[in-house]
Amino acid sequence: MSSREYETNRILNQTIVFGEQFYYIILWKTKRKLDKLNILLVNTMYHLRGGGAPIYGIKLAELLKNRGHNPIPFSMKSPYNLESPYEKYFVDFIDFRRELSQKNFRNGIKVLGRTFYFKQARKNIEKLLDEHNIDIVHLNNFLHHISLSIIEPIRRRNIPIVWSLHDHILVCPNTNLYNDNTQSPCADCTSNFKRFILPVFRRCKKSSFGASLLASLEAMFISLHHPSKIPKVFISPSEFLKEQHRRMGFDVSNFKIVPNFVEVDEFEPHYEPGDYALYFGRLSPEKGLDYLIEASAMAKIPLVIAGTGPDENKLKKLAEKLSADVKFVGFVQGDSLKQTIYNSRIVVLPSICYENAPLMVLESFAAGKPVVATNIGGIPELVGDDVGFLVEPGNSENLADAISNIWNDKNKIIDLGRRARILVMQKYFPEKHIETIMSIYDSIV
Repeated sequence: MSSREYETNRILNQTIVFGEQFYYIILWKTKRKLDKLNILLVNTMYHLRGGGAPIYGIKLAELLKNRGHNPIPFSMKSPYNLESPYEKYFVDFIDFRRELSQKNFRNGIKVLGRTFYFKQARKNIEKLLDEHNIDIVHLNNFLHHISLSIIEPIRRRNIPIVWSLHDHILVCPNTNLYNDNTQSPCADCTSNFKRFILPVFRRCKKSSFGASLLASLEAMFISLHHPSKIPKVFISPSEFLKEQHRRMGFDVSNFKIVPNFVEVDEFEPHYEPGDYALYFGRLSPEKGLDYLIEASAMAKIPLVIAGTGPDENKLKKLAEKLSADVKFVGFVQGDSLKQTIYNSRIVVLPSICYENAPLMVLESFAAGKPVVATNIGGIPELVGDDVGFLVEPGNSENLADAISNIWNDKNKIIDLGRRARILVMQKYFPEKHIETIMSIYDSIV
């Protein structure tokens, strides 16, 4: 393709993108608007360090507020929390890993009670619902720490419920279709019976009999509450997550596919190739970072890893052992994270678990960076050969080859980065997302 043809296609693509965004803005302005809604957003965390689900909830609240609605958070208390006038309703913080590590009977009972019936959560949400006229409850991640105890008070008041799924907790006792014991993907719990039995025998939760038994009991408890009947609508950010629920015996008739979004305007496109490959996110076994470090050593390519997690020390030792050029920069967020992405050449997601719809992919695209990722879970719905490369999960050589093949091709990196930016502007921008969410709200209010 000549430079003139490329520039013509680029301008045409951007015209289409802006036309589609303009369409959604006009649609919002002309469509019948709902009156101001009080929307209760339930999430385990209310800060940006808590992972994808809390970040999504906070960003969704901003979109709702910008459209004249009143988002009300309900979460756990934490020193990292954003300020909120509703914090008085939040429930006490608990760290399950720390509680269970002490291995005493009292802590075990505390965790059990918190998981199955958390009296404080029910009491606090009762008080919130009594003092505020809630129109819709939008659940996100809330099981484990807040529990199903909040559902009955909501139902009793006939408040419609929407539930955004961010993991597989309703069909997988370990929530992520992953066996911690064998450190491999697992989708074997295709029935309630298997969800009760297999985790205990396989010790798939934290490689622990106790944790796996608790996960099995919780799976039984969840099934007894018929989760498919709790919300009017389930929201799934990927076709993969919906299909896995269907395959594992779940009724998906009330599922709606609503892809995640990224605030594209908050990212500046930096198409010029930087100096290193980048991973940012949690440092845990299911992310496949040992394969990425091995690939970095094989390809002799500098790698930056941003994040923290249980595997941090293990990964540092591996990098030292292989004499790999790896720099661990710890947890970064906000402008520091954006600058880290801008200075990279490519972003790599080497997960060996069934990722759902990772936000890091969309953020990388928004910054104009191509992504090399594993062909597993919902990742292929985001990463195509026009914006990056897919590789076999758990294969260091395959990953090293993919990175090496693109590393020195400056024009290819720039072209993929431009296409990635156009993709998020066209499909994953906030106006499109909130319009879809509001249409769901409109259908159930």
